[in-house]
Amino acid sequence: MALLIGLTLAFATPPAEARTKAAAWVVKEEIASACEGEQGTIDPAGVMERDLDGDGNSDLVLAHDAIYCSNSQFGRSSFCGMQVCSVNLYVRRDGLLKKVGEVLGGGVTIGEGRIPAISMHAHGGQQTSVKWDGKSFK
Repeated sequence: MALLIGLTLAFATPPAEARTKAAAWVVKEEIASACEGEQGTIDPAGVMERDLDGDGNSDLVLAHDAIYCSNSQFGRSSFCGMQVCSVNLYVRRDGLLKKVGEVLGGGVTIGEGRIPAISMHAHGGQQTSVKWDGKSFK
């Protein structure tokens, strides 16, 4: 029975790296920028496609703390500081992802609901969050 449930979940759940074409393009561009044109990778956990503004279309959160660069002394995105990294926020408009915000944070998670809160730790480890207010993330 457990095997049957496990197989059902495995086939029902898309792979973590499944992305829309628009998100895949943004990820490629962000890695190139973060790694200053050199090779890099991103942990799939740092690429979150969800409806963030309640319009029914998948939007994107890209967390730079998930980008690893082969050319960096520390192996991190050039958009990371000592404690936090850039977190880029995109909304989908006319099929394209448009960057509408950037915050500094790490350990990003997205809550539940029609318009979810995007939570993360900020400088000093404090918890913070942003949420779409109809025009921007605040």
